[in-house]
Amino acid sequence: DDLDAEKASLMDKIEKVTSEKELAEKTLHESQMQCQSLTESKSEIEEQLAAANGTINSLQSEKESTAEAHDQLIAEKAALTEEIKKVTSEKELAEETRDQLQREKESLDEKCQSLTESQSEIEEQLAAA
Repeated sequence: DDLDAEKASLMDKIEKVTSEKELAEKTLHESQMQCQSLTESKSEIEEQLAAANGTINSLQSEKESTAEAHDQLIAEKAALTEEIKKVTSEKELAEETRDQLQREKESLDEKCQSLTESQSEIEEQLAAA
């Protein structure tokens, strides 16, 4: 009877240990599957990170190119502004010169008219004499 009780106790212990072993194996398998899934996720994230870094580098280069182009445009604008000032100044000087020459022409036209009238009067006096 003691033997049967001891046998039953050992059988219970064997069943318990077997059950614990199966549970441990199941838990280990689930952990391995979870680890594999996490490793795959990590690889995907690393690929995405590499792609993002590539995009960042590309955008940084584009930003630098744009900044250089912007600086060039500012320099060109400054040069064009100076050229506009120069041309405007030359235009104003040309207009002043034109106006002065127009006044001188009008003055000479008046003198010519006066001399022509004087010449006609002298010719009339000579013809009368």
